[in-house]
Amino acid sequence: MGKGRFTEAEALPLVLTPMDIAAVLGISRNTAYELIHSEKFPAFRVGKQYRISRERFVAWLNGEAA
Repeated sequence: MGKGRFTEAEALPLVLTPMDIAAVLGISRNTAYELIHSEKFPAFRVGKQYRISRERFVAWLNGEAA
């Protein structure tokens, strides 16, 4: 996905990676992982990797329940 910023939720991939989250929020990779490990962040695991659905991420950004 690169280091670009997204201005529209529809421009995000359907399933985001921790690096995508870091790019969208303008935070470091380590901070993104800290966020992912927090209790209320809508991440899930696929094998050993973390993924975040776009829909749930946008809801989380808007302060809606995950």
